[in-house]
Amino acid sequence: MLDALTEPDWRRLLRSSHYLAQGHRILAADLRQEAFVRSLDGRRRCRRSYDIVNFLIGIMRSLTSQEREADRDGPREVGIDMLSMASAAPSPEQVGHDALHYRRTIAAVFETIGSDPKLVALLNAVLDGAKGTDLRTRLKVDAKGLASLRKQLKRKLAGAAVNRSVP
Repeated sequence: MLDALTEPDWRRLLRSSHYLAQGHRILAADLRQEAFVRSLDGRRRCRRSYDIVNFLIGIMRSLTSQEREADRDGPREVGIDMLSMASAAPSPEQVGHDALHYRRTIAAVFETIGSDPKLVALLNAVLDGAKGTDLRTRLKVDAKGLASLRKQLKRKLAGAAVNRSVP
C-alpha cells in the first residue's frame, strides 16, 4: 500500500497527519501508523474508486476526534473490583519450567568450561555471589587476571548459550 503512494500523495498524507496531530498528545507518525493499522485490520473498507489518501485522512480524523472526546470527558473512574488483579508470583508451571531450563543451561555451561579449572572456579564463585575483591582473593589473581578470566568466561558462556532461549 505504501509503495503505491506517489510522492504528492505521501506529502499530502504527511501534511494532514501533522495538522491533525496539533493540539493532541499524539505524534504525527503515530497517527499515520495507527491509520495504516486500522485500514489493514479488515474492519474498514476502502472502495476501489476512492482515493486511499482521503481514506487514511478520514481514519486519522476519527482518531483525533476520539482523542478530543476522551480529553473532554476527563479521567474515567475505575473501581477496584473492575480491575483484573494480576498476581506477581509466577505460576507453578513457570516455576518448574524455569528451574528445568536453568539447570540444563548451567549443565551446558559447565560442560563447555569443564576443562579449565580457573574458569570453573570463577563460575562457582560468581554463582556463590562473590564480587570484586572477594573474587580476586578467592581466585588468587590480580585485577588484570580477573578481567582476563571474565572475558574468557564471557566468550565460553556465549558459545554455550547460543542455541538456548529464555523460557
